[in-house]
Amino acid sequence: MLDRVEITNFATIAYMSFDLGSSLNIITGETGSGKSVLVQAISTALGGRADISMIRNGSDKALIQVTGHIGDDDVIISRELLKSGKSVAKLNGEIVSLAKLRDFCKDFVDIHGQYDNQQILDPENHILITDSYRHGTISGELIKLAELYRSYHEVRREYDKLLHSESESRRQQDFYQFEFDYIDKLDLTPGEDEELREQLDLMRNSERIYEAVVGSYSRLTEDPSVLSLLGSCMHQLQGVASYSEELGELSSNFTELYYNLEDLSSTLRTTGESINFSEEEIDSVSSRLSVLEDAKRKYNMSIEEMIEYKEELDNKLGVIHNLDSEKERVAELIDSRYRNLETQANVVSRLRRSNAEALEREMLRELNDLAFANSDFRIEITRLDEITELGYDGVEFLISTNPGDPLRPMSKIASGGEISRIMLAFKHIIGSNDSVETMIFDEIDTGISGKTALVVGHKLSEIAKHRQIVCITHLPQIAASGDDNFSIDKKISDGKSHTVIEHLNDNGKLEMLARLISGAPDSSNAIEAARELIAAVKTE
Repeated sequence: MLDRVEITNFATIAYMSFDLGSSLNIITGETGSGKSVLVQAISTALGGRADISMIRNGSDKALIQVTGHIGDDDVIISRELLKSGKSVAKLNGEIVSLAKLRDFCKDFVDIHGQYDNQQILDPENHILITDSYRHGTISGELIKLAELYRSYHEVRREYDKLLHSESESRRQQDFYQFEFDYIDKLDLTPGEDEELREQLDLMRNSERIYEAVVGSYSRLTEDPSVLSLLGSCMHQLQGVASYSEELGELSSNFTELYYNLEDLSSTLRTTGESINFSEEEIDSVSSRLSVLEDAKRKYNMSIEEMIEYKEELDNKLGVIHNLDSEKERVAELIDSRYRNLETQANVVSRLRRSNAEALEREMLRELNDLAFANSDFRIEITRLDEITELGYDGVEFLISTNPGDPLRPMSKIASGGEISRIMLAFKHIIGSNDSVETMIFDEIDTGISGKTALVVGHKLSEIAKHRQIVCITHLPQIAASGDDNFSIDKKISDGKSHTVIEHLNDNGKLEMLARLISGAPDSSNAIEAARELIAAVKTE
């Protein structure tokens, strides 16, 4: 809801500041007084097109600021226009993009003026407007439909991923199989290359190793051998070991040394006997190691990494082999969820068509009240090719505002005044279901007068029970319904035009209505007519 509007250096407005009431605010003024400028300024503040030509002559910039609230949250919006062509938008003191400002304001203030971007002209919004009528009868089914729609498209996306995966995997299948077979035939063992390298090194140095091992064994065992000499020492010490602790320890050490050396001797003998490699054995080990080294270079991997890669390839091949059964499972799930979605779309469509018929009847009554005599209104519902989260219905409003004219899409209506009155009819019917807290009507009185104007004023009052309304008008029948009335005027000062606004008290409202009725605010007859008009409005 708008609380305050403050405008500086915008067109004919040098400075203007005024507070709005919470219900029906009526702004009146003579032709050329600046009513349209005021609406354009507010529209600019709320994210409308910035026109630097609207900066007041002699000024470098214009500033429009509106303050208000949504629920318990305060809102401050400002828009600064600069001569350079740039503009700065702020929301609660923070600089924001115009896109963000417009997105915020679409649920804050709705301006209805000739050829403004109004929801009612966009056929995409017609289904939303229709569903907002008798919303309680359809809202639960719409929620269920949206959930089924999301559930259905989740499995559709899963199936699409499978198709993409299949297409990609089929192309890679032969490559995966070739790589797997190649590595599988290698029959790799972790650490095998290091073991082969050590084995080959041993084989290639076997003669030298043999000589060292056999020579060492001979020295340990041939007479006089190191082992026999050490055994003799051990026996002699064992004979005197009991005479002292020190001799016992020496005897024990020599005994341990002797048996260790005897074990080493046995190991040398065994090792020497095993060091006997043929050229064929050396070639076999060398060939195997060469194969492994070639594979490591090819894949730029270690033996262990190639083993892991083979497992990865095996998993990929397994997935490919199971794709057909997985696709079949997901396809069955898609069919099942689509049947549920279509069933729910049928439920929603039946409710929507029933509500649309009732809305058509109410709109015809409203349009007749609003001087659309003999007009016709239809809500055309067609079946779309695909089901959306709102169902499979395409909804468009068709209207004929003149007798004998065929029904045409709402977007083809040329008159801004007609559009505003049609929107007024919708707002009066739909009422509190609309989330926008403030509505501004400009040129809603185009082409009407007399009794119709009284009806428009009454309907504005009805809507103002649920939200804030700001209406620009020149008709006394509409102005008389205002809870807060403002008069806008243009004055000349220092050779320049200045648009000013005044919040009218009861006497001011009487004089304003008298001026609209007769052009003479001080005419006793006009004043009396104004009183009668206010009384007539109150009894509506």
